Amino acid sequence: MILKFELFMSLFKEKRMIHMFLPDDYLYSQKRYPVLYMFDGHNLFNDEDATFGKSWNLAASIIHAHRDLIVVGQECSHEGNDRLCEYSPYPFADEELQVLSEGYGDGTMHFFVHELKPYIDEHFPTLPQRETTWIGGSSCGGEMALYAGMRYNDVYSKSLVISPYLIPTADYFLMEASRTHFQQPSSFYFSWGALEGHGKHAFVQETKICTELANRLSKNGAQIYFNVKPEGEHTESSWEEETPEFLNYLFDHE
Repeated sequence: MILKFELFMSLFKEKRMIHMFLPDDYLYSQKRYPVLYMFDGHNLFNDEDATFGKSWNLAASIIHAHRDLIVVGQECSHEGNDRLCEYSPYPFADEELQVLSEGYGDGTMHFFVHELKPYIDEHFPTLPQRETTWIGGSSCGGEMALYAGMRYNDVYSKSLVISPYLIPTADYFLMEASRTHFQQPSSFYFSWGALEGHGKHAFVQETKICTELANRLSKNGAQIYFNVKPEGEHTESSWEEETPEFLNYLFDHE
């Protein structure tokens, strides 16, 4: 079952659409479910909602895998470069994209932690403890999932860091990883593809950053799961293909 509804983001003073997947039997099963919070919720379930007309078809993958899971996706802002500002916790400039981001990611996480999660836990049959509260995203959403797993480790125990957009902000993330000490259990799923950037140089950069981040996270008590994809692209189709792997990680990897 897919639900769509708006919630108010107090720090940004605007409503944002929430795209939510619930097991079809949630009303009468008497079960409570782990929750995966995600960024770019409009790209998760339905092609007609997706930015480029292609979604992850995540609901179909969850049903096919027989996983008991609630997914809550927040739709990003579609105004100008707001997505890049709201989905980065740090300021950065990207000459290639001609973007200057002020880094409003902490405001986004205020919404996720203090407004979205309490609302979901109050209105739906969740397992609200951190061991069954997870967060994920791709590209800028992957960047935010990494940040959330470090800065808000008391809330999220697992982070899906999928094709993260890290090159402009790598130094900030490396410093954050060095000073974060993790509650247990804590783990991070890192994935990136060889065909995502413009040539092999971008893949080498991404590999270097993710490896160094993983080393620092592991040193401070986090578990790391790598999924390097030789044919992986920076597209919803590629992330859809990856869905069975990250679902297995969420439920089977400690």
